[in-house]
Amino acid sequence: MSGPSEPRGTSDPCSTTELRDDSGLPWLVPAAYDASAASLTAHARAIGEVMAGTGRLWLGPFDPPSALPTGFEDTALVVPTSGSTGTAKAVALNREALLALQDATAHLLAGDPATGGIGANAAPAATEGHGFWLPLLPPTHIAGVQVLARAHRTAQVLGREDPALPDPLPDLRGHFDAAAFVALAEPALEQAEQAGLPAYTSLVPTQLTRIVTGATGADARARSVLKRFAAVLVGGAATSEEILAKAAAQRIRVRTTYGSSETAGGCVYDRIALPGVELGLERPDAGGAGRLVIASPTLALGYLTADGSPDTTSFAHTADGRRTFTTSDLAELDTDGALTVLGRADDVINTGGRKVLPQDVERAIDRSLMLRGLVRSSVVVGVDDPDWGQRVEALVTLEDGAEPAEATALVRSALRTSDVPAHMIPKRVHVLDRLPLLGIGKVDRAAARHLAATR
Repeated sequence: MSGPSEPRGTSDPCSTTELRDDSGLPWLVPAAYDASAASLTAHARAIGEVMAGTGRLWLGPFDPPSALPTGFEDTALVVPTSGSTGTAKAVALNREALLALQDATAHLLAGDPATGGIGANAAPAATEGHGFWLPLLPPTHIAGVQVLARAHRTAQVLGREDPALPDPLPDLRGHFDAAAFVALAEPALEQAEQAGLPAYTSLVPTQLTRIVTGATGADARARSVLKRFAAVLVGGAATSEEILAKAAAQRIRVRTTYGSSETAGGCVYDRIALPGVELGLERPDAGGAGRLVIASPTLALGYLTADGSPDTTSFAHTADGRRTFTTSDLAELDTDGALTVLGRADDVINTGGRKVLPQDVERAIDRSLMLRGLVRSSVVVGVDDPDWGQRVEALVTLEDGAEPAEATALVRSALRTSDVPAHMIPKRVHVLDRLPLLGIGKVDRAAARHLAATR
């Protein structure tokens, strides 16, 4: 870096502030991300310094502390949480956690014949699985940060001078559609081929859905381009089985991921934990569901709060010294270790003494043949009710041309003809132009609950 620049919030997207404390390594604080190529470049450079061990990147929702608390001294990256707990917190990760996840992911990709790897029965070389990355996610959350960081890791492992990223980096300010994707992806694929590297990218489910379900010629071209990628990582929210099946039929190499900022990103691929990652359940109920507990070398150090104090209440050590993180997700584990995430424990709706997982209702809406061509997306929430404790309500967006007046009755009628129990059928259905989203593309359930309660 050339030195201190303007503070965060400046109109210059290229700027990065350097703040120093007693550790000697500067905090790199990029200007607010605006999706321009210049802004993406500034973030990529800062991430490169993290990967090189010459700087620390601050993306937290408040200013860096004057000094790090005990146990957090080797923090290299601070990212915001995507949850809504009412208290601003940031996740602190060290460089070792980032490297552990990047190398484990590369090991997985190298051993997968579908991605051009050497085969699942052979041990991949340390250099395999590292490739060329097309960044399409904002570098303000862990998924987007890791795309850029993996490209820097490719350069480190393969001895390249520059990170394995498109040159120039893409401008992501426009609406994401088939034409925009093709315009960004085709040059990146050409550069990856010239470099002799497999091409990878990462999408949120909404982006994948637009490409695999589009009916225009531009959509067909986008699908032909997307299937040229050696792997397409999809995470950030649950992806419907229908969309995954469509992608597979179109020979798009989708790899579903599960993880969070606290695990340095996706640590479970296609429902199976990465090498070195162990999954368990805390106090599973009679049905086998419990809070998911993760033991992994990729875990964060903990949380930092606005006053500079640490919060490690979700992290613990096992008797044999492993660190664990207790998530907020309810999950089940099959006998072969395959993970099924049921939803966040805090999102469970208690109505009339019965528990409802909102994702079960959302999946029923998504799968209903009666609602095809009518409902585009949905989120189900619990709203306080004096009689029921909570009542089940749904917020939906509609396909173009659908009539809002008939949506409420049709959603309820469709669910009555399904195997959804009566107590899970939404008592109200609200039609929105768009669902409230968090920065990475996840549905903001707290905002959705507020909307439902005030409509």
